[in-house]
Amino acid sequence: MNFERMHDLRHPLWCFRWVGSASLAGVLLSAATGAQAKSFIDYLEPTPITCSPLSSASWGATGVLPRDLCNGIESAKGAGVPPDYYWDGQILKAKDGKYHLFMSTWAGSAGFNPGWTNSDAYHAISEQGVLGPYKRQGFVYTNNGSHKGHNVSALELPDGSYAVVVSEIVPFTIYRSSSLDGPWTSCTASIQTNGVNAGTDSHYDSNVSLTARHDGKFEIVQRHGLIAIADTLCGPYKMQKPTWAYPTANRPSIDSIYPHRTSIPDPAITNPTYTWEEDPHIWISGGVYHVLYSGSGDRIGYHLYSPDGINNWKDDGLAFDPRMADKIFCYEGTTTCTKWYKMERPSVVLENGHVTHVTWAVADVDKDNQIPAGSNHGSKVIVVPFDGVTFDADYGVAGSAGASGASATGGRSGAGGSAGSGGVPASGGTAGGGRAGGVSTSGGTPGGGTSATTGGANTSSGGSAAGGTTSSASGSGGASSQSGSTASGGLNALGGAAARGGGTSTGSGGSTSNSGGLTASGGSAGAGHAGGSGASAANDSGCSCSIPSTSQHGAWASRLLLGGLGAVLAKRRRQRR
Repeated sequence: MNFERMHDLRHPLWCFRWVGSASLAGVLLSAATGAQAKSFIDYLEPTPITCSPLSSASWGATGVLPRDLCNGIESAKGAGVPPDYYWDGQILKAKDGKYHLFMSTWAGSAGFNPGWTNSDAYHAISEQGVLGPYKRQGFVYTNNGSHKGHNVSALELPDGSYAVVVSEIVPFTIYRSSSLDGPWTSCTASIQTNGVNAGTDSHYDSNVSLTARHDGKFEIVQRHGLIAIADTLCGPYKMQKPTWAYPTANRPSIDSIYPHRTSIPDPAITNPTYTWEEDPHIWISGGVYHVLYSGSGDRIGYHLYSPDGINNWKDDGLAFDPRMADKIFCYEGTTTCTKWYKMERPSVVLENGHVTHVTWAVADVDKDNQIPAGSNHGSKVIVVPFDGVTFDADYGVAGSAGASGASATGGRSGAGGSAGSGGVPASGGTAGGGRAGGVSTSGGTPGGGTSATTGGANTSSGGSAAGGTTSSASGSGGASSQSGSTASGGLNALGGAAARGGGTSTGSGGSTSNSGGLTASGGSAGAGHAGGSGASAANDSGCSCSIPSTSQHGAWASRLLLGGLGAVLAKRRRQRR
C-alpha cells in the first residue's frame, strides 16, 4: 500500500494576563468583533529573495522557473540535471542563532515513488537566516546501522532539549538530544486505541506529529486525525475522544478531529474527492492548539483549532492551495510567483511563541505519477513568511478562540527562580471570555489569583506568593497576590477557575471551587536552548550567499512573555487605527 499517498515548537505561547482586568476586558471585547475575518492562507506573506537574481539553473516545470534556489533546500545540480528528492521539513532555531532543518531524503535514481519508501532522515543548517540556504550535514541518527525514516519532524521540548520524530516506513520513534547537532537517543512509542473508534486502518504510526502540551503531557495527531496523549515523551500514547463545534452533517464517522467535508473548498476544484486526508502538523500558539493537514487528493490543505487540543475543535477551512500561487508563492518586491503543482507536509516555524514561517514539501508535477527515476522533475522544502503575531491576536487568547464561548485549559504555575525566567502558567479562561493565564514578570510565580469571565489579572514581584493575600474571583477577574517568599505553586484551572465568581484561591497550592480546579506544584524556569554549529558538509541548496543573520537569545520564559505582550499590543494598535 502506498502510505505516502495516504499520509502525510516550539514551545506554546502560554496564556498571559494583562495587568488590570478592565484593560483585558476591553481587549477581549474588541478582539471578538472581527477575529474570523481571515483564514490561515491570508496570513501568509511575500517571500524575500535570499539569492538574487532568481535562477533557472535547476530542475522543474516551466511554472517553477526561475526561482530562488537558496530558499529552503533542494538538489540544484544545474539546469536539466535530475535531482535527488527532499520531503517533510521542520525548522528549529538553536541558541547560537543558526537554523536547523530536519527532513527526509532519497536518491533521484530511485524515482519519487516508490523511492520515498527507502528514505533517510537528514539534517541541514542555515547560518544566514530562516529562509536558507540550508547545507546538508548528514544523517540525523544511526539506529543499529540504519538512518531510515520518513515523516520527519522535530520540536523543542519544555526543558530546552529537542526531539525528532519519524514514522511511516519505520515504527513511530522519538529521538531526543540536548543539542540540535545530537547525539540522539531513541525510544519506540506505542499508540493505544483506549476505547476510541479509530476506524479500520490500524497503521496508527503514520504521519505522526507531536507537541508538548500545556499540562506537562505530550500529544500526537496521526494521519487520520486521531489524537493521543501520553504522560511522558516515550508514551504509551492513549487515543482520546475529541469533541467538535462542527455542524452535525460535518461530524466525522470515527473519533477524528477531521470534519466530514461536503462543501467545495475552492471554486477551481469542480469535483472534490475529499480523499487522502493526511499530513497533520500540530502546534500551540496564542494559547490555542492548531492543526494543519492536507487533503492530498484535491491538492489542498485545511486549518483546525481547539482550546485544549481535545475538545471543541473548530474548522477554519481553507489553509493552502497551490492553485492560489499569488497568495502563497510570490517573491517580495516582484511580480514573480512560482506555481508548484503539489504542496504537502505543512509545518510551522515558531519563534518567541508565534509562527514566523510555514514550510511545505512541494513538487513541480504530480509526485505520484510524473516523477520517474532520472526525470527533470523533483521536490524540495520551501519556506514562506507568516504573520503569526496578527494570527495569534485574532485566534489566540484575546481573539476568536477566547470569544467563542469555549472552555479553556488549565495551566501550570512556575516555581520562582531568577528574574526573567520564572514559572510560566498556561491558559485557564472561561466560556465567553478568553483564557486567563499569566506569566510572572520578574521571576516569581503568579500568586494565586483566579480566572474569571473576562480573565484574571495576575502578576508577581520577585517571589511566589506563600502567605500573600488572595481574592475571590469576580466577573472582571481575580485579584493577584503581590509579594511573599516561597510557595508550592499557583492556581491552575481546568476550564477556568471559578468562572463568573464564587471560587477562591490560596497562595500556596491553590484551590478552586465550581470548576474542578487543578493545582500544580510549580513549573521550572525555562532552561534556554542547547545548540551547536554542526559539521560542515556539501551544500545542496544550489547557491552560495552572504547574508547577515540575526540571533535572539534568552530564556524560554522571557521569549514567551515578550511574544504574549507583543500580540496584545499589536492588536491594540490596530484597534486604535
